[in-house]
Order: sequence, then structure tokens, then C-alpha cells
Amino acid sequence: MKTISILCICIAAYLFFPLPQIKPPKSAPIDTEIEISARKATNSEILQTLEVIRLGISSGMTISDALQYARKHSPHAAAQELERGLNQFRMGFPLARGLEEIAIANPGWRSIADVLITSLHSGSPVSDQLTDVDFVLQSYLDTEKLKRIKSVAVKSVLPLGLCFLPAFILLAVIPIVAGLIGGITQ
Repeated sequence: MKTISILCICIAAYLFFPLPQIKPPKSAPIDTEIEISARKATNSEILQTLEVIRLGISSGMTISDALQYARKHSPHAAAQELERGLNQFRMGFPLARGLEEIAIANPGWRSIADVLITSLHSGSPVSDQLTDVDFVLQSYLDTEKLKRIKSVAVKSVLPLGLCFLPAFILLAVIPIVAGLIGGITQ
């Protein structure tokens, strides 16, 4: 009985805390700066950057100035993605092209880029549309957090069930099966 319960605890611990995957050795060392720059901005980093862009535009900045300001006051990955788009603008291409490049590189920027490109082409005020995009992105992040919370509740029941299953089989199922077999043989 002790052995079965220890085995169940070990299995439950392994299922709840799996061992890390073994990565194959790299042939050449990768510079950490290159590795960091290749990382895409997460939705929460994009949301933080959107707040800065929205505040800059609502304070009277142009879209390009707001993007420049947001690049300086954003998380690293989001700032690098904005930098790539602003480099297109500095080379003489339209800002819409740089925004499109940002959206292609990271689809999390798609709704923001679409709103800014539409404003650039039409000249319409963009502050209200960015507020709506901010609300939608925040709702999406909240929904994803709730999904993760719900999955933890389901995963936490599994080890408990694995601990009680052997005892249930030994104390309930085996005596019933033994009684039925004993009744059949008599």
C-alpha cells in the first residue's frame, strides 16, 4: 500500500511539474543581444506601448512623433519593433509602409497599425479608435488569463485523483469483484 501511494505521488508530481526538455547543443554561440532582438513583443507589451502612443496622440503629437516617443518609453521588444517601422519612415518611405512592416512581423500590432494607417490616409482623428483598440486588446488579455486560471483548476484535480484512485480500487473495487467471484463459484 505504501509503495502504491508513493508511486501515485511521484506520478502526480511528474504530471504537475514535468521535467524541462533537453535542448540540443548549439553549434555556435548566439549573442544575447541578437537573441533578445529576435523576440516578438507580447500582447501585454504591445498594450503598454499602445497606452503610450494613445497618450502621445491625445496630447497633440503627430503619429510619427507619438511612435518616436513610445519607442523610448516602451518595453524592449516592442521598442525594437517600433524602431524597425520608424527606420522605414526615416529612409523616406511612407509611415504607413513602416506600420505595415510592424504588423507583418508581429500580428499583435495588426489592429493598431490598421487604425493608424487609416488615420494617416484619411486625416481623421485617431484617439477614439485607439481607445477602442485598447479596450479590445485588454479584453483579449483578460480572457486569456481566465482560460489559464481555469486550466489550472482542472490540472490541480488530476494529482488528487491519482492519489485516491489506488485506495478506491483496493478498498471498493477488489472486495466487490472478490465477492462476485466468490458468489459465482459457490
